Amino acid sequence: MSRAVPIAWPLAEGFSVRKAIQCAHLVEAAYDLYQQWSDAGKPPREEMVFRPVARGALELADPFWRTLTYRQARTGSGGKGGPRFVTRTEATPAGVCARRGDRLFIVFRGTQSAGEKISNSMAGKLDAVFDDLPDGGVHRGFHRCYESVRPAIRAFLEAHATDRSRICATGHSLGGALAFLTAMDIATGGLPYRALEVFTFAAPLVGSARWARHFARQRLAAWRIANRRDVVTKLPPAWLGYRAAGVAVEFTSADGLPPHSLDQTYLPALRAARAGH
Repeated sequence: MSRAVPIAWPLAEGFSVRKAIQCAHLVEAAYDLYQQWSDAGKPPREEMVFRPVARGALELADPFWRTLTYRQARTGSGGKGGPRFVTRTEATPAGVCARRGDRLFIVFRGTQSAGEKISNSMAGKLDAVFDDLPDGGVHRGFHRCYESVRPAIRAFLEAHATDRSRICATGHSLGGALAFLTAMDIATGGLPYRALEVFTFAAPLVGSARWARHFARQRLAAWRIANRRDVVTKLPPAWLGYRAAGVAVEFTSADGLPPHSLDQTYLPALRAARAGH
């Protein structure tokens, strides 16, 4: 018997359980592509060949990559007076773009690598370089991650977006934060589209109250699916000035379930909501 607790009806006006489940499956595909790379020994980008991952009518096989440079404490013997930190650069498959007719998808996985964990922990807010809000204030680490993948995403959208396009940005955990930043970039960056939607799962808070209000004024629909027991959805804390963006779609997971898990908690809650109505 399933231990999932369904998202309660009535749902927020305009929210589609079917679309949310589809997006969750796409995020699973982004994780699958990362796992292929990890299982292959994490080779350089030019040496990695991905097996296509099917999700419904979509086949995903060519992820976009994130490159992060960070400092890490040196381990082992370095000699007294030697450098305490070493600078590392890592490139990892971060997500995938997909197209089916006029429907365009930008899909982000959650945190997996050391550089991403360090970016998640970065303190402070800064003015985003990809929106039209001076002094808006978004999380420094999330901003850094998005800057790294932005050229690939913009290239995909500039090649395929038209005034008939229905664009969907989706992601889990850190990927949810990046989906919000992507949507703001699209909405304020002059790209054509007919409709723009955001579905996030377990996303942290992205920016300031001012940034969240500006996000709400854009021509898009954003759904922030959050388990009330998932602490990540409450970070960074509001006392640092962070506020949630998008419309909250909330549930409370059953005892014993991992509160942040996409496949064990979030996706079963959506399936239970669909089955129970």
